[in-house]
Amino acid sequence: MKLNQRIHSLRIKCGLTQKELGEIIGVSVVSIGGWENGTRKPSAEAVIALAKALNVTTDYLLGVTIEPEKDTSLLSQCEKTLLSNYRVLDRHGRKAVDTLCIIEKSRVESESTVRAKQPNVVSVKRDSARYIPRYTTPSAAGLSIPLDGDDFEMILVDDTVPADADFAVGIQGNSMYPYIHDGDTVYVKRDTELSIGDVGIFCVDGAMYCKQYYLDDDRNLVLLSANPRLKHTNVFVDAESGTDVRCYGKVLLDCRVDLPDYIYED
Repeated sequence: MKLNQRIHSLRIKCGLTQKELGEIIGVSVVSIGGWENGTRKPSAEAVIALAKALNVTTDYLLGVTIEPEKDTSLLSQCEKTLLSNYRVLDRHGRKAVDTLCIIEKSRVESESTVRAKQPNVVSVKRDSARYIPRYTTPSAAGLSIPLDGDDFEMILVDDTVPADADFAVGIQGNSMYPYIHDGDTVYVKRDTELSIGDVGIFCVDGAMYCKQYYLDDDRNLVLLSANPRLKHTNVFVDAESGTDVRCYGKVLLDCRVDLPDYIYED
């Protein structure tokens, strides 16, 4: 596509008439018409002005590149930094940013609507919003999706949620009853070294568990169920087995979880 064809195509795409485009960049409609029919060529200064008005790079306008990337020269330094950081994120990071942007955009629009309906309100005082990811795949006994994918949503949490919680996860089953119930959401501090008796979120050979951490006398890992009726769901990992075990963090509870009495039975 030639320069004159690009100018014409982009102007139409932007919904501008030749007169309107001329007014934006400060030239006559005759000049725009001449550039579009190929009887005239824009100067270097005019090419720069056209690129800005049509929201493309000068390289695209001149045919140096084939992708009509938007010109970032109109972005602030802060916006350029955000864009640069976003481009190096992986899919997981980009989804988190996208989700947070949607939430914040909705909040701003909602507050704008409230202010419009209450013109006498000068400002609205509110606590700083805090969002954490909530993984929508529940954890308990034998679920197969680890907590490192895209299966999450960003949720707004209040001051009743522990300040050091890094993420939340839904629980399926009653193996940790009476401390955690089926359907509960628990809050987890990531990358925390567990002590005996701590409750954590574990992945064992791809299966997810919310269990109590315990090491037996031979240093074998035992993921315990607090509910004695479900002790058959305990997970035993031999220290020499080479089993793939990952701990995603410590479940933050408001009470101490004692080791179940059944572990002391012969």
